[in-house]
Amino acid sequence: MLKLENKIKKCDLVVTENCMLSCKMCHMWKHKNNDEQISLEDYCRFFDSLRDCSGKGVQLQFIGGEPLLKKDVLKLVGHASRDGFNTTMTTNGFLVDENMSKMIRDCGLNTLGFSLESINNEKHDFLRGIKGVHEKVTKALDYFTKYPSPDIFIATIINEYNLDDLVNLAEWVNKNKRVNFIYYQALMQPFGMQENENWYNLDECKFLWPKDLKKVEDILDRLIYLKSKGYMINNHPGQLEAFKSYFRNPLTFIKKREKCNIGNDAITVLPNGNIFLCLAKKPIGNIKKDRIEDIWFSSGTQDVRDEIANCKNNCKLVINCFFEEEKNECDKINE
Repeated sequence: MLKLENKIKKCDLVVTENCMLSCKMCHMWKHKNNDEQISLEDYCRFFDSLRDCSGKGVQLQFIGGEPLLKKDVLKLVGHASRDGFNTTMTTNGFLVDENMSKMIRDCGLNTLGFSLESINNEKHDFLRGIKGVHEKVTKALDYFTKYPSPDIFIATIINEYNLDDLVNLAEWVNKNKRVNFIYYQALMQPFGMQENENWYNLDECKFLWPKDLKKVEDILDRLIYLKSKGYMINNHPGQLEAFKSYFRNPLTFIKKREKCNIGNDAITVLPNGNIFLCLAKKPIGNIKKDRIEDIWFSSGTQDVRDEIANCKNNCKLVINCFFEEEKNECDKINE
């Protein structure tokens, strides 16, 4: 049973599923969606409810699709920042010109992430599906060098096509005074694709799945070593080790704990307002009609947590977004 002192620490706010790119690792762009179902007022009421339930300091991440396509998204970020939330946004950088960079600085965003798959412009543009995207990202980074601005990080998806560039990216970040850190993610089944546990063997995906497992492990070992030497790699070494197990067999549950703990302190909100502990389970409510403090400890929400606890599937939450390093036996004894 969830302890009553457990509060929400993280919230992924998917403000839009629309995107101007056609990325190989994501299929959201194939499905046009009406993302204007939730008003600015709806979101602001949700923020008030989230604060009432869990206090200030919740990590609120604005994601997409491409979040900057969402109308008034920076007004939304500004409201959340003034409310005391720790605000983060991840962008593909395509819309970040000098004027947009100023608006991002002015809205009070705490942390801004740029998707960057390679320092090689051709590789990055291939994976992102449009020529010139790499140049857009590098110029966008330059716009944030003149004035005080959010912390900047790089988000990189590990796949067959950029394996040879992963270490170079870490070294580039370490030398770039404007970038605070890099965060690696393992390739997952693309968003917007029908669920299929054999997805990595399908024609539309298998060219992205790493073929040489020894090479993958050597590269991950190198990243672990660089992190131990102070390189600005934000992944826990245990997560990089878990990536090895995942790429050996994506169907083998990577967590050491018997039960999945997703949903104990995190939620995801989709553009239609539905609130999820896990996107593979039913929603626990909707921000248009439900207050978080009314549903967080409800019996219906606990039923979903019980379902999650018995799930043994790897997912983006388990592997990437909310990875938690397992406690060792001494930690457990001392609790």
